[in-house]
Amino acid sequence: MLICADGRGAALLSLSAVKLSSINSGVSRWSAILDVAWRVLVVAAVELAFGRLLALLMGTRPSAGGAYLRAAGLDLATGAIYALVLLPLARRLPYRRLVRVAALFVPLYWIAYLSNLVEAWFDTTFSRGQLIAGAIFLAIPVLVLCVVIAWLFPARRTEPGEPDDPGIRALLGRRPLPSWVWRTLVVAVLYAVLLQLFGSLYGPLIAKYYHDPAVMAQAHTITPPGYVAWPEETARGVAFVLALLPVLAVVRGRDWPAIAWAAAYVALIGIGLEAWQSVAMASWPLGLRLGEGLDLSTDAVARGVVVAALLVLPAAAAGRGGEAVA
Repeated sequence: MLICADGRGAALLSLSAVKLSSINSGVSRWSAILDVAWRVLVVAAVELAFGRLLALLMGTRPSAGGAYLRAAGLDLATGAIYALVLLPLARRLPYRRLVRVAALFVPLYWIAYLSNLVEAWFDTTFSRGQLIAGAIFLAIPVLVLCVVIAWLFPARRTEPGEPDDPGIRALLGRRPLPSWVWRTLVVAVLYAVLLQLFGSLYGPLIAKYYHDPAVMAQAHTITPPGYVAWPEETARGVAFVLALLPVLAVVRGRDWPAIAWAAAYVALIGIGLEAWQSVAMASWPLGLRLGEGLDLSTDAVARGVVVAALLVLPAAAAGRGGEAVA
């Protein structure tokens, strides 16, 4: 009572409370970081296991010393990148396990793997059977990874009395189908234009590798004619938008901060799931890996801006009355 009656004592108590609150906040922050870190490491370990298994099934003998450690390190880095890139999506998806796994699987599988196999169908000499088998085989570890990510990074549960988040279909349905169609077609055409534009821009940086017979023999690359390349790239642009629908359903908002966040996140998805694939190709020359990675990263940033400008939905609160938006 005496201390509380003293102004200086009250000030000291207030200062102590502020310090204690700051300490607790710091401890809580570190606890949250460590909690995310061990979950990311679990995903990375799963990717490492599948990566080494894939190498054995392909007949690649374990390399000695540094080569094996580099390959294992790239597998761990890939798993960690996948987990960190998909973490914001996993946290925002509706709290239904199958929906969440499917919504994680679609962008990861298409952007990181299947899109490249579709491209390889037209600009490599790999047989159709090899590409189809690769698409089926790669779907298995991706599905397992998505199950693990959905389990380790659960969505936020709604509190009692709090309205449930609408489903993905309901959120996407707030924009009329004709509006989705024309916006998707515009993004798809720009997808193809950006591929050609940045390919030409970075061409001089990596052209020497594509004239190296040894590199070409390994990559099996050919140059398709324009009447094949443009439709193929536009079709992949449509598929890119469809793969991003789960992201567009939960990353919403038409004010500038929300649009900037959406653009940054779509760019991060492209860099982490696609550009990283080139950087992680240990069998390629370092210059080719960096050049292709820089090319695809620039693509990813430009696509993020385009997607955010044309496809991001308004915030959910604006549409709870059920109205559609153009």
